[in-house]
Amino acid sequence: MSGKKHYTEIDIARGIGILAVVLGHAVKQTQVSARWIRIVTYIIYSFHMPLFFLLSGFVAVRILRMQTFTERLRYIGDRALRLLVPYFVIGALYIPLKLKLSAYAVTPFATADIPKMLIGQNPDVSLWFLYILFVITAIAALFINEDNFRSILYGSFALCVASYWANISYRTPKYFFFFLLGFWVRLKFEDSEKEGNPDVMQGQELMAAIVLVLDICCIAFLYRTTIMVTMVLTTLSGIYLVLWLSTRLVYGRTAESGEGDSVLLEERSAGNRPGRAARLLEGLGLMSMDIYILHEPVVTALKLVFWNRLGWNYILCTILFFVLGVLIPIPVSRWLIRPVPLFRFLLFGEYRKKA
Repeated sequence: MSGKKHYTEIDIARGIGILAVVLGHAVKQTQVSARWIRIVTYIIYSFHMPLFFLLSGFVAVRILRMQTFTERLRYIGDRALRLLVPYFVIGALYIPLKLKLSAYAVTPFATADIPKMLIGQNPDVSLWFLYILFVITAIAALFINEDNFRSILYGSFALCVASYWANISYRTPKYFFFFLLGFWVRLKFEDSEKEGNPDVMQGQELMAAIVLVLDICCIAFLYRTTIMVTMVLTTLSGIYLVLWLSTRLVYGRTAESGEGDSVLLEERSAGNRPGRAARLLEGLGLMSMDIYILHEPVVTALKLVFWNRLGWNYILCTILFFVLGVLIPIPVSRWLIRPVPLFRFLLFGEYRKKA
């Protein structure tokens, strides 16, 4: 199977994920300790970033099939441009703003903190994902192939559990497993398609209901006890539910009408996207990198005006931060950044225009 095969359900999962990311950042901006904010934060942070590592692994499955060391080094170089260029460029642009507004920031920043960008601590704190994703991708590209994948996957799971159990601050051991799990999920998708059924989650409604109950119980337990190893269960269950929902949004209507697997294959090949919600989430998923890169400055500016200066109610501020944090980056990206190749490269790491 081609490493560039398109999966609409993965774009939808990205759309769900980016909504969770922006909402998670929005609810933390006012630093109000309302109970509903703490609950929403626990739910979002129980799965949203591991989900993105899994989705990144899903589209990086070609690593398993690379035959030469030169091919692997070239891939690492491409990922460095894609991930580290925006990481450092946006971080550098963000430094003056962060220094000027440090008194209002959730995470204060000083001149002495600038060198910490080299170890993943960016002035735009949300960009840590780009740095860690590059590190994980480089490790995977250097050491993982089809022969050793399974054993390393199991070992990374043990390392992930140990990292949460010890509550260590390093992110790479926690998220490496989810990146590799993305490989495994992609292989399952490919196997299912070879069998003539592109709907890999078909017939799993009961399982989804059980996982949802498990997820709610684990989040409630985590909320009351703060035993961090519980995060492994909430993350796995949350990721499963997002993937299940994404596939249902793509294939649900066909399944309900009783049509067969051949129809599902025809719908995928024809690019059919059933439902307005599916199309909306798919669009957000296709713009997820743009929203992720640009939303933090938008939310920061909104916070300064409406929370710090005007003193709006924290609920209204949170809603405003979330809605505009999602919406404003889209026209800014489409009309100001992407039409200019230099801007597209510096801010999104894209040096070849998408077809």
